Amino acid sequence: MPELPILQPSDVTLMIKPVGALCNLDCTYCYYLPTKSIYDVPEHRMKLATLEAIFAGYLPRAADQVMICWQGGEPTLAGLDFFRRMIEVQEKYRRPTQRVSHALQTNGTLLDKEWCDFLRQNGFLVGLSLDGGVGFHNEYRLDNAGHGTHEQVTQGLQLLRDRGVEHNILCVLNDKNVRQPKQLYQYMLGLGEDWLQFIPAIEWEVDPARPGKNRLASYSPPPRAYGKFLCEVFDIWFEKHRDRVSIRIFDAVLNKLVHDQMPFCILDGSCHTQMTIEHDGAVFGCDHFIERRWQLAQIGEPAWRNPMDISGDQRVGITIHGDGYKPNSELSGRDIFGAEDLQERYTALELGDRIDAGWIDRVERQRTGAFAARKQRLPEKCLSCEWQRLCYGGCPKHRPSGGEVEETTMLCEAYLMFYGHAMERFEWLASYLRREEQPPPPAPTPQPAVRTAPMTANADARVGRNDPCPCGSGKKYKKCCGGL
Repeated sequence: MPELPILQPSDVTLMIKPVGALCNLDCTYCYYLPTKSIYDVPEHRMKLATLEAIFAGYLPRAADQVMICWQGGEPTLAGLDFFRRMIEVQEKYRRPTQRVSHALQTNGTLLDKEWCDFLRQNGFLVGLSLDGGVGFHNEYRLDNAGHGTHEQVTQGLQLLRDRGVEHNILCVLNDKNVRQPKQLYQYMLGLGEDWLQFIPAIEWEVDPARPGKNRLASYSPPPRAYGKFLCEVFDIWFEKHRDRVSIRIFDAVLNKLVHDQMPFCILDGSCHTQMTIEHDGAVFGCDHFIERRWQLAQIGEPAWRNPMDISGDQRVGITIHGDGYKPNSELSGRDIFGAEDLQERYTALELGDRIDAGWIDRVERQRTGAFAARKQRLPEKCLSCEWQRLCYGGCPKHRPSGGEVEETTMLCEAYLMFYGHAMERFEWLASYLRREEQPPPPAPTPQPAVRTAPMTANADARVGRNDPCPCGSGKKYKKCCGGL
């Protein structure tokens, strides 16, 4: 097995899941809800002793610039008091010269002014999940009663904007919205959003026709459709918006060409840049593989050792969507702890709960190396590919066997299409950036400027060419934003 830079506290990003799989939504394509089945009890709440141990073990040896990502489930279900306490703990262990930044991924439905003010004051970067206009978004992003959530999410987006919270949009591409790249992209621009991520929902389900095999889930985007999406969005971005709109995968490719660093783990050479910490203190190498076989450590249990064998030709069970989490009736509010309960936890912690600051030294090296190296199990097709350094076989999760055998990503066709279509223009942009110069801006066009669309349920991406443009200009769609 090759030597790899594995999980060094100075260069790894922490992803913390304070409520585990707990969520107030039940999105059809969610890969994370089924992970609740690995726990013996239904309690999905991080103890304050665990929270403090994370910072006590990590911050003293981390780099001067630290990014911590908060995800779920829905992390805002931990409540504002939990996050306020987190800031206190951070300041307790942070070095004077150390800057700690935070990113929070949310469905946005529980945000209010108090939340937004806290996020702004503490410099959080908020990723908001929005899959397009009401028709696209409500296809799969449903609440636990099966209702669409577009209106609640766009209300949360408006709050973020009104309260000055730095944010971006994460759009999950599925089998429906991936087929309308121009409409989806213009919808995001019509909202006035210039920081975008498009993430394909590559999920697996058991193939009944082939025992022991997996097939692509019905809601996942077909590889060719995803490749076409990237190509068409890139064409518009390059011709019109390359000087003001950030699209994560485009930025990542440019970063690799200019600095030879890939900030997007899906396209990097190994799985070694992240640690995911569950609500109970279980440590994993990636949130896409929350499986006991790949657990690396257990915060709060110094004697813990993973009993599962990682040697031999064993398949990893692929996490697929189950029935969804059905919350208890008392979990309908914004704070799953409650002020009184949280104060009791504070008091207990202050009275001497043991803080396990040494957990990071117990991360299993052999297991982290094995986990990181799975991405390098590539067939000859990948090893001889001209785009290998911009893909490395993609994410192991996007391979039918989860990285356990030599196989290509399901998105191979998409990447081949995209890089073959766009690389000459990427290289042109990179030639300026290598010289620390800004590339020439797009040539001016007679098209009207994109306006901010009203964020209502009627701002649907599925608008006809002769319908009023959803940006609110009063013109027909084909004469306005439809000209993108």
